Amino acid sequence: MKDIKLNLRIIYSAIIISVFCFQLHAQDSPSGEESAAIASSYNLTLQHTTLVVSNFEASREFYTKILGLKDLNADWLPENQMFISLGNNLELHVGEVPGVEIKPSTFNHFAISTNDLDAYLKHLNSHGVIHSSLGGGEKKYIQKRPDGVSQTFIQDPDGYWIEINDAN
Repeated sequence: MKDIKLNLRIIYSAIIISVFCFQLHAQDSPSGEESAAIASSYNLTLQHTTLVVSNFEASREFYTKILGLKDLNADWLPENQMFISLGNNLELHVGEVPGVEIKPSTFNHFAISTNDLDAYLKHLNSHGVIHSSLGGGEKKYIQKRPDGVSQTFIQDPDGYWIEINDAN
């Protein structure tokens, strides 16, 4: 119960601080159009994201052997870290980092697209990876998004959620 109260206090404090900061900087913040113009003028795009994992070898096996993603062999990285290609200059940085707490949520996720969702899910199932709704409520669940894309979710060895969809 103490942990719940402490977490609620932390969340409440974060909300209060966020609202205060938003109000404080609202006049200085660029509009949506201005933000888009800034991102466009500097050609800002997502290039990579990082996942801290508890067991590098298990994660390497999962992401390269089971998911079939390519290890970019970034030998300049510290031991037990790697970059994985997600295609189109998008990368996933995976690694063990001592002292960093691994705490996946039931909602945060990233997505991987395939041109053959059914076949890819059969491949994943053959390796013991079960797809479900986000958060794991319904097993073998596939849903249609409003844009017509089919999606489902899997988890990596640390419990991070990965959306698998047929958007490409």
